[in-house]
Amino acid sequence: MSECIYKFVEQPQAKKPKKQIYRSKYDPNGPLIGSTFCMHGTTAIDGKGAHSLKKNHVVISSFGVQPQAPNPKQFLRKGTRQCRDGARVPSVEHHNKSKDTNKPPVPLRKDKPVQGLKTSKNYVNCNAVEVINSAPKKRKDIEVPFIAREDYGKVPAYLESVKTEIEHEKELVDMYVADQYGPLSGNQLEQEVMDEQERKEIINHLKQRWGDVNAEYQKYCHKVILDTPGEIKRKASQEAELKQLEEDIEKLSCPGPLVIQN
Repeated sequence: MSECIYKFVEQPQAKKPKKQIYRSKYDPNGPLIGSTFCMHGTTAIDGKGAHSLKKNHVVISSFGVQPQAPNPKQFLRKGTRQCRDGARVPSVEHHNKSKDTNKPPVPLRKDKPVQGLKTSKNYVNCNAVEVINSAPKKRKDIEVPFIAREDYGKVPAYLESVKTEIEHEKELVDMYVADQYGPLSGNQLEQEVMDEQERKEIINHLKQRWGDVNAEYQKYCHKVILDTPGEIKRKASQEAELKQLEEDIEKLSCPGPLVIQN
């Protein structure tokens, strides 16, 4: 193995050259153009910097070194401040509330209420006399009794117009039936028109029957697969009966007279 003692000797290190410090080409002691630094209380800029502004403007600066030490005996007194134009700042008057508007003080614990006061006034008689002597109140809207009205006991005019419209509609229905079925023959003369009350009773009975059959039908309608042939026949018969009842109710509910064969 080759060994060299020069490796253990410290070698001199080359020093790095320092960079040149940056120096502005402008004068560092010159005024700040267009700056309002240390110019608290004004925004007027004349383009010459803060030095010229301090000469021509009132500066109220509170930042940095003060030009002179403040005198503790010369402090701001009431009413001595002035505006920039020399006018005096108007003083603000403080309006205090009057003592008469305050509420009475809370009574102390030792204070005792006044007791034993009595009056000889008879409130019952005084109230009665006041009510008797008072004038009655006048009603704003005086309603006329319905018996004294002019149209009392008479048929309203709109009912007469409704009756004429109903009769006119019946005539039109009769003419339409005569045009559709032609003049009445010998067999048709034996026919008669069903009474309106009878037709309503039949419709009510049919609706009641439809409700009973529908209640039984709801027990099987949700089943997809029926177990016995009896259930299949029963469901089919109920569907047919419901359909027939609906057709009968629809026929009886049609407007116009209903002709039946004797």
